[in-house]
Amino acid sequence: MNWLLRGTLSAALLAIGTAGAMAEPGVTDDKIILGAVDPLTGPPSLLGKAHSLALKVWQADVNARGGINGRMVEIVFEDDGYVPARALQGLKKMIEVDDIFGLIGTSGSSQLAAMMPLINELGIPTLNNMAVNSHHFDPPLNPLFVVGPTYCQEIAAGMKYLVEDLGLKDGKYAIVYQDDEFGDDVRCGYLAGIEKYGLDNVLEVKFKRGQKDFSAEMLRARAAGVNVLVSGGVVAEHSILLKEAAKNRMDITFLGAHSAHLTPVQALAASAGDGYYAADYVPPLTALEVPGVAKFMELTKTYLSDAERDSLNRYSLAGYAGALIFEHAMAECGAGLTRACVIDKLEGLDGFETGGLLGPVTYGKGKRHAPTAVTVLQSNAKDKSFSIVSERMEIE
Repeated sequence: MNWLLRGTLSAALLAIGTAGAMAEPGVTDDKIILGAVDPLTGPPSLLGKAHSLALKVWQADVNARGGINGRMVEIVFEDDGYVPARALQGLKKMIEVDDIFGLIGTSGSSQLAAMMPLINELGIPTLNNMAVNSHHFDPPLNPLFVVGPTYCQEIAAGMKYLVEDLGLKDGKYAIVYQDDEFGDDVRCGYLAGIEKYGLDNVLEVKFKRGQKDFSAEMLRARAAGVNVLVSGGVVAEHSILLKEAAKNRMDITFLGAHSAHLTPVQALAASAGDGYYAADYVPPLTALEVPGVAKFMELTKTYLSDAERDSLNRYSLAGYAGALIFEHAMAECGAGLTRACVIDKLEGLDGFETGGLLGPVTYGKGKRHAPTAVTVLQSNAKDKSFSIVSERMEIE
């Protein structure tokens, strides 16, 4: 082989090697492939379907606007049924088969925990806005960004509202909470409020996940004179507790985390679901005075059917807001889109606005949690809506 042929071959091999080294998973000249793991079947599908519909709306809208620096967005969805092992299995499939670039749907708290080691190992830029727990960011993982307050922070803010706005400092307080990380996080916020305001904590009751009968627990609460109750349930438990309180003719102020901000809770509780409070970091779907809500709801008229629009809930707004954050970071990277660049751009966010869907979003070096702010909502069971009743409370 002469020197010219050898030189040409060496140059070709170098070019191939360089192109291979530069290739980024899920990115081509005209496409970006993203992944989302959501519970799309079973009872938790109430959360996952609403979240995935919002991502579909964002995908359709961003592509209608020309994509991200000319690249169209494609989202691959995997159903984990709210089972951690299935969440990890779905992520592996999206990596090995679909070749995803990033992850913008992470299912529940335990489901994300199961995926975290692989996310960290491969450096997959990931945004979690579905279920926020402190172990998602403490200690921080470089590629994983969390937006929204923890349940602990939500309930602590809700307790502040009960005392400072409703004047319930002299109430008899109780908490009924699920025996898992979620329930412990709700209890964390409850106890923070108890300690901060010197409240009378007369009863704490832990229950098994999936429990359907709370008659004994509410009889204990009535006997203890409870008139303020914090619910550490996920969805159905709120309504059962409310109905038991009504059955026992208890005059009670009820507070739940953002999972209580769902019309199915109102529907299950019927008339007992009127007037309860929920702490949340996104506004109601009906808050059209909020620019981000108005824009999202207008987009849904174009991209969703009437039946799909009926399935929207607060998880839709959280999902849409998260997608806007991820879009901004990808757009900032320009044509040279890489995972490392997106992680860097997310880390650099300082007061990023989402049209009022969330409070200002800020990350930083070693900071992977943006707790944003909390508002308290009140249930209007008759018209299946929620009203904003507090000012936006910044997380301390």
